[in-house]
Amino acid sequence: MSELDLRHLRIFLAVYAAGNVTRAADTVGLSQSSVSVVLAQLRAHYGDPLFVRTSDGMKPTPRAELLVPLARQALQLLEQSLVRSAAFNPAEITRTFRICMTDVGQMTLLPRLLPRVLEFAPNVRIEAGNLSRDTGRQLESGEADLALGFTEHLQAGFYRQKLFDEGFACIVARRHPRITDHVTLTQLKQERHVKVLLSATAHSIVDRILERQRIRRSFAATVPSFLGLGKIVASSELIAIVPLRLALIFAAESHVKIVTLPLRLPPYAVHQFWHDRYHRDAGNAWLRSVTTEIAMALPLAQANP
Repeated sequence: MSELDLRHLRIFLAVYAAGNVTRAADTVGLSQSSVSVVLAQLRAHYGDPLFVRTSDGMKPTPRAELLVPLARQALQLLEQSLVRSAAFNPAEITRTFRICMTDVGQMTLLPRLLPRVLEFAPNVRIEAGNLSRDTGRQLESGEADLALGFTEHLQAGFYRQKLFDEGFACIVARRHPRITDHVTLTQLKQERHVKVLLSATAHSIVDRILERQRIRRSFAATVPSFLGLGKIVASSELIAIVPLRLALIFAAESHVKIVTLPLRLPPYAVHQFWHDRYHRDAGNAWLRSVTTEIAMALPLAQANP
């Protein structure tokens, strides 16, 4: 016999505790003959009698005495591995969740998500990182739990779930000297723009559409994120095309306004992504459900220039 299983360990320990094959059989719920067969297999495996008959019942050999603590430990570990996980309770966990998202997500989704998570899981910590070309590796390795946003780089091995649709809007300074409530095609070409240099974002959609229509923009500045864009536009005559929900935040918090574009830019889907390795992880599944709940509760974004 080359392998031992749970049955062998249980019977070995039952014989050790009972000192009698019959009583051991009653303990494990098997016939005496079945216990005798397993005991014979154990003796053959170890090359030792393990238990010998005495006037005071069956007594363990020195080899069996050495095996008892090891068998108990092995049985405990095996039985623990077979127990189903306890029901997940977010209030009882202490864990750090890492979410990769764009700075747009950090400004629009995270302020709603964070208090909701902490309401149910007060000992949880959220770490937000940037959505990038390295996000796939981070999700696969467990360095990140979720990715939120638009990306074309996560394919095989990843799950994704649509959270909401997002559109685009054009923003200019509230007192722009030449642009009122809409920007003409000529102005879109002639006015100078601010370009946001971010990988793994939906801005590639804008670039492709304008390129197909042979609309070339003149960029006066490039910035690495959207975080300071509202103030840049508010304090200059530059214009910028940004996600609609972000434009609404800028319009409310900065001296900018949303103006109508001369062409239609199609909406894009914002998803949450996670790797197959963690699809059944209870904590990951709970975080996904909370994220979905928050995303579905986001107000509809409508531009009213």
